[in-house]
Order: sequence, then structure tokens, then C-alpha cells
Amino acid sequence: MSYEGYYAVLKKDAASGTVLAAFPDHAHINTFGENREQVIQMAEDALNETLIYEFERGLQVPELPKRPRPGPGRDIVFILLRPEVRMAFLLRKWRSEAGFTQKRLARKMGISYQSYQRMERPGRANITVSMLNRIARALGKHAVVDIC
Repeated sequence: MSYEGYYAVLKKDAASGTVLAAFPDHAHINTFGENREQVIQMAEDALNETLIYEFERGLQVPELPKRPRPGPGRDIVFILLRPEVRMAFLLRKWRSEAGFTQKRLARKMGISYQSYQRMERPGRANITVSMLNRIARALGKHAVVDIC
């Protein structure tokens, strides 16, 4: 599925003992922690906050992650996007694929442009299931909720 998360490469720094994390799909996102658990939490925070910032700047992010090959002393982990970040990217993708502008989709849903615009901002809106259903209907689709 698209915009689910991205792979991070973890490597222990021999000199400091810290664990470093880098994202091959996002070369500018790097972080570290004292141990594996801490660096995974730091990587999740760094990834999500950076994607929010990039979205607000209008930058495109890779939809599907590329799985890197593990090397000696490296560990590959998949870092999930927070639901509120992922949903914003998915809404923009679905709307764009349907050929709608934000204003046109908002009109079709019967809500203000600003209300819809907020839904497409990662980390800024908490979309209810009923609102997701309204979006799906306006796009000519059906909403299906699944827990994995």
C-alpha cells in the first residue's frame, strides 16, 4: 500500500556506541539514539515531522519505498507513518487521481474549501470515518475501514 512508511538503515557507531538511522528514500533525514529502541522512536519522529514540513513546502515525497539491501553491521527497519500524516498524503493522491481540485471536491462534498484543505495537511486534521465516507462518495468510491 502506498504512503505506509519508509525503510531506515540502522548502524551502530563503533566510536560513540550510538545507533545511527538513515533513510535511503530521504537522504536528508538522519538521526541517532543510545540504543536500537531509542533510535527507532527518533527515526519515526524525524520521518513524520520532516514529511509534514516537506508537504507544507509543496515538495513531493516518494509514494512507494525502496527496500535497501542490508550490509555488514546494518539493520533494516520499516518506519510507519503516523495515521494523520499518511491520510493527508492519501487524500491528496486520491483527489489528484480523480482529477479534482481541492475547491471542486469541497463543493461536491458540501463543505468549505478551507475545511477540505485542512484535511490534506499532514498532522493538522483528525478525519472521522463518516467524513472519510463523504470523501469517498464524492470521488465515486467506497470507504473500507480495515485494521491490520
